[in-house]
Amino acid sequence: MTFFKLVGLLGLAILSTAMPTRPQNPTLPGNSSSNEQGIVYSLTLPGFRFRRVKPLASTPSEKRIQHYLDLKRLPHSSNRPQRSARALFGQRDNDGGAFENVTSVNRFAVEYAVQAIFNGVPMDLVVDSGSADTWVRGSNFTCNNGELCLLGPSFPGNFSKGPIKNEHFAINYGDGENVQGRVGYMDVEFAGVAVPGQEIALASQGIWHGNSFTSGVLGLAYPSLTSAYEGDDINDDNQYLHVDYSPLFTSMVSDGLIEPYWAIALARNSSLGSISVGGMPPVDLSKSDYDSTPILIAEIIDRDSTSRQPSFYTIVPKGFHFGDTTTTSEYPFILDTATSLIYLPMNVAEAVNAQFNPPARYIYDYDSYFVHCDAIPPTFGVQIEETTFWVNPKDLLNKEVKDPDTGLCQTGISDGGNGPFVLGAAFLTNVVVSMNIGTGHVEFWSHEFY
Repeated sequence: MTFFKLVGLLGLAILSTAMPTRPQNPTLPGNSSSNEQGIVYSLTLPGFRFRRVKPLASTPSEKRIQHYLDLKRLPHSSNRPQRSARALFGQRDNDGGAFENVTSVNRFAVEYAVQAIFNGVPMDLVVDSGSADTWVRGSNFTCNNGELCLLGPSFPGNFSKGPIKNEHFAINYGDGENVQGRVGYMDVEFAGVAVPGQEIALASQGIWHGNSFTSGVLGLAYPSLTSAYEGDDINDDNQYLHVDYSPLFTSMVSDGLIEPYWAIALARNSSLGSISVGGMPPVDLSKSDYDSTPILIAEIIDRDSTSRQPSFYTIVPKGFHFGDTTTTSEYPFILDTATSLIYLPMNVAEAVNAQFNPPARYIYDYDSYFVHCDAIPPTFGVQIEETTFWVNPKDLLNKEVKDPDTGLCQTGISDGGNGPFVLGAAFLTNVVVSMNIGTGHVEFWSHEFY
């Protein structure tokens, strides 16, 4: 994953292991402070501010098993790029004055498919916690790749509740993919919850590297990350033309159709994963450890809408435990279902990978760590408030990615550059997670052994 330049994150007092020389993280005193607007000064990042979320509800949400669907884990492809649609960061600042792309994880991506129903027609979509828009391939879609885009079947209809005049959809993904089209209203059903007249996009052109199964993306992030714009030029994504609208999950909550949270339980076995809205997936959590932590707004300074509303599901773990080492410095982490690895601060990534037996080594061509495929991973846990959530050793060794020259396998721990950092599927597979916008918290239940 190619990540962004960061100045001013808290540092870690960890001895670096023998690795290729690269720029070190800057360090700052480890004091966390905020003002009356809730801005957390200790998490300063060029191009970002971090703000605490205000709860939407005064009472906790009821946790019932309902409104869930099975997930389908799509086969890994080394040629298919990451498309967690945090597409606002497609332009990289090589001068180090801002941020690099937080969407592109080059070849190390994982995708989960889920089914939504559009005007009675079921369509398979990639589920993405890092984007807000729901879009599906239209019947007139043109692939601009110069090759097959490998999208699934086209949606056979039109906007049953009418198109939106003088408005279009345009999204640019950090890996070079992009999609443009029209927006309008139609009835959408997801996990048994029907939303009449929901605004979505029908894609009419784009550059895409698909899987021949899914026909679009279902975004679950906050509405500040939507990608609708004024005008009829579908290629115009000038931020001054950005139009706010209520995406699918937000509409479900604001219309009173569900409790204000969604939850996901990823799985190594594709037949076991599930996602739910306004309810919990069918997972036995009676013996699970539990904790919760506040959602932070990752405000994108050059995008006004994210200053008013939450965007990414961002949290600050209290630390990491691996082998005999514990870190306690605070860093912002984005929770992302479409990222396969765990992207840590450089010093931490080096230290964790050094504790594989035998030690893992950094391979420049992959910008990632590799180790013998039968290596023994270290113990590794993420501390959320007072609870440590441990990662199963199976998720620390990614045997789906194997270097043909060395025969080594990729580890589940990678270098996140200078941040923000990501807890991807290697971590999320070991927990059930509820994104509770009602309480303004992310809730975690342990789920590493199944």
